[in-house]
Amino acid sequence: MAFLRRLVERLGVLGICVALGLAVATLRLATPWPLELLDLKALDLRFQLRGTRAPTNAITIVGIDERSLARYGRWPWPRSRLADLVDRLTAYGAKTIAFDAVFDQADAPNDARFAAAIRASGRVVLGEFFELGGEPIDTWPVFPELAVRDRGGGTKRLQAATGIHGSIPMLANPAADVGFVNFIPDRDGGARRMSLAIRGGDAIAPALSVAAVRHWLGGDTALLTMGGPGQTRLVIGDHELPIEDSGDLRIDFLGPQGTMLTVSALDVLEGRASRPELDGKLVLIATTAIGLDSRATPFDGAAPGVEVHANAVDNLLQGRGLVRPAWFVPAEAAGILLLAIATGVLIKWRAFGGALGALALYATYASASQLAFAFYGTVTSLVYPLILVVTATIAGLGYQYATEARQRKWVRTAFEHYVGGEVADLLAREPERLGLHGEKRELSILFTDIRGFSTLSEKLAPEDLAELLTEHLGSQTSIVFEHKGFLDKYIGDAVMAFWGAPLDVPDHARRACLTALDIVAAMPGLRARWTARGWPEIYIGVGIDTGDAVVGNFGSAQRFSYTAISDHVNLASRLEGLNPVYGTKILVSENTRAAIGDEFVCREIDCVRVKGKTQPVTVYELLCRRTEDAGGRAAQMAGAFSQAFMAYRQRRFDVAIGLLEAVQQNGADPAVLKFIDRCRALIATPPPPDWDGVHTALTK
Repeated sequence: MAFLRRLVERLGVLGICVALGLAVATLRLATPWPLELLDLKALDLRFQLRGTRAPTNAITIVGIDERSLARYGRWPWPRSRLADLVDRLTAYGAKTIAFDAVFDQADAPNDARFAAAIRASGRVVLGEFFELGGEPIDTWPVFPELAVRDRGGGTKRLQAATGIHGSIPMLANPAADVGFVNFIPDRDGGARRMSLAIRGGDAIAPALSVAAVRHWLGGDTALLTMGGPGQTRLVIGDHELPIEDSGDLRIDFLGPQGTMLTVSALDVLEGRASRPELDGKLVLIATTAIGLDSRATPFDGAAPGVEVHANAVDNLLQGRGLVRPAWFVPAEAAGILLLAIATGVLIKWRAFGGALGALALYATYASASQLAFAFYGTVTSLVYPLILVVTATIAGLGYQYATEARQRKWVRTAFEHYVGGEVADLLAREPERLGLHGEKRELSILFTDIRGFSTLSEKLAPEDLAELLTEHLGSQTSIVFEHKGFLDKYIGDAVMAFWGAPLDVPDHARRACLTALDIVAAMPGLRARWTARGWPEIYIGVGIDTGDAVVGNFGSAQRFSYTAISDHVNLASRLEGLNPVYGTKILVSENTRAAIGDEFVCREIDCVRVKGKTQPVTVYELLCRRTEDAGGRAAQMAGAFSQAFMAYRQRRFDVAIGLLEAVQQNGADPAVLKFIDRCRALIATPPPPDWDGVHTALTK
């Protein structure tokens, strides 16, 4: 660190760029997985920019698709039907029939029929699945093995199997060949590469794609040569493939689902398939129906898994695959250093013009990289050089501004944690808005709180609780800032925010309601992440009120807080606390309801005398924006509930129950259930003559 600091002090912009170059080059050598994940996404983009390529005419996928399942029932099928499929494909003249499936469980009534079909066909390749990770097994009953030429212990670099799930002997014995169906998912779950060989004891097993191609080409035509680093090759027939030392093939995908010729299993079984589509072909049989066996590929978010095998087979037959030797990483690190020096020289020479020149350098590199990928299958990193150019350009251009503005104004420093950047800049320009005084403003105040936080805190370790609160409050803070609100304070797990000061916004009630809806909408995503970590599910309530308040800095010149003081602040907090009473998520006051007009769908939920107040207030549940009310269902439900509530206020409790039960038929609604219980209680114990229908809240 001291070296980098001296370098920056001596060379200025060039020193900054070189220091960043060293840092990014180090990252390139370390290959942290988040950046590697970005490079994988960039690789997907390269495929899409390159476009679709024509496959070899040798491959046909026979898909067990939706039509086939509709006709013959759900998967897995009885093996007698698979036997019929083998018989049909054999009659059509298929040269190789490979199943992307593992038949490791017996189907007693039908196995003999399937085995007979496999034996009669003489061209069926079956799948097996290997368990990986842990202690390697010494031997396994694999048949047949992959021919290997090992030059100095190269096979030790192959993945080692720890277990096997193979087809039962009755089926495996008559099969022409066997290959494993494993593929290697990347960190994002995508299928971009495939192991072609896996080691178990002294035997080397081939992938299904290798076994299928080996049979299609005439039997014993696959040879794996293992040597020193960068000297691993797989030779199939006349084709030599570039594979990695681990025995993996980086698949050169041809295009999206449908690029490979696909025939429905239904058409094969019922004799409607075209003979040229199957005669002499290498046929891959697998499920292609949605949801059965999906894999993310560079072209599709969810393609049938057989598409991965089909692309690997195509690569094997055409002798091509993506190329990324191990020495590319240090070479790229060296290139990043050169790019950093060039960027520093350009920016030092002519500031913004130099920055554009640096970006042009990267654009040239990216274009050359794309051409090498499209024509030669060469994969170079796009992310690390981009990180270098962007960070070096920004750092170089901002150097003089960073040195001249080390200290921000106290307004910006004090308020950047309470408002978004735009509002903080405004306050820095107009500090008179923040004088040590209070002024009367109409505000909309929002409170949120976690339901049952005390119980939640007992269930979580302190560090987990702190992490949960950080994510939870951070999400809400971002949404408040997005809608130009002022974050007043955190109160444990609660949040208080308001609109209307210090920024003058005439639609403050609308912004508060939009914020509440966005906060509630963000909860399912947060909840899914938390439950995945084993944390309890949490739910929140939101309360909003609109009205006059005194807002400003309260305290002394040495220590103060910009906040709002009003009875409306207290009411907003009370409304938030009423959500558990009705099973609602967002409650707003009658003042807020009047201010937002018809943009939102609300339903009158009750007339309540909150704790600490004598005057009742009409409370509404905020449901959604009217433009997001699909089919007007929320508005219809609110109207029906309003009729039931009117009957309730008129003491017609039986009528109210009937109307509420009709609303409940459209879906579970906690508020409806609670009002039905309340009506039944009032029928059992009628209210006094002076009952006004106002509910008195006994808690905060």
